[in-house]
Amino acid sequence: MPDANADQLSLAIDAGGSTTTLPRLRPMLPINGERPFDDPAWFFEPWWPGTPALLYLEAGSVTLSAGHLADPGAAFPELAGIGAQFAADRLIVEGSLLVLDADGRPDAELLRRRLAEPSTRAGTPAFVCSDLLQRDDRALVTLPFEVRRAQLAGLIEDGDACVISRGLVGEGVTLAAAVASMGLAEISARLLAGRYRPGQQDDAWLRLPVIEAPAPQTRPLLTLLQRLPL
Repeated sequence: MPDANADQLSLAIDAGGSTTTLPRLRPMLPINGERPFDDPAWFFEPWWPGTPALLYLEAGSVTLSAGHLADPGAAFPELAGIGAQFAADRLIVEGSLLVLDADGRPDAELLRRRLAEPSTRAGTPAFVCSDLLQRDDRALVTLPFEVRRAQLAGLIEDGDACVISRGLVGEGVTLAAAVASMGLAEISARLLAGRYRPGQQDDAWLRLPVIEAPAPQTRPLLTLLQRLPL
């Protein structure tokens, strides 16, 4: 039987280069939607200009896994210490891997350059957490997103290199306007009652374009967005 994870590369970034014994998961895939909407059954957050990734935390050691990265082996050593920001161990967290410019703005070109030439150390890596898939030896994928998200919020303390993404329940149009003013082009919508389906595309998670986004004066600031009352 073919390995279902064969298209997913792993990046062990702890000092000892150890690998995780946690179960290997494939990321859930969103469905492209038409436009932002309001609905109290949904949670809306920014769609970050980075690459989707899973973070595995075990014995204080962090391993990142992301699909189709060309050569991630030594690309993000600065993230080795982010495990200290979590109040528990043996976790699987879904999120986005970013590279920030000198002003703390997510920069897709710097991410591309870091992946292509890790030795250049271009930009500053960051990880934005969005979902909690496993805690200790308990898989959480069958629980509603609302429950998984609440547990994640109670486990992580924001830092310079790792934060939890903010969002709004029910107010997709408002969230779209906020992120558009910062130059982001898309938002994420997750059904609060939805379960996580590894490796599958599911309509409980939507990727929505921001409609008629105003031209920003600057690129978005990760640190600024994290301070918004979302």
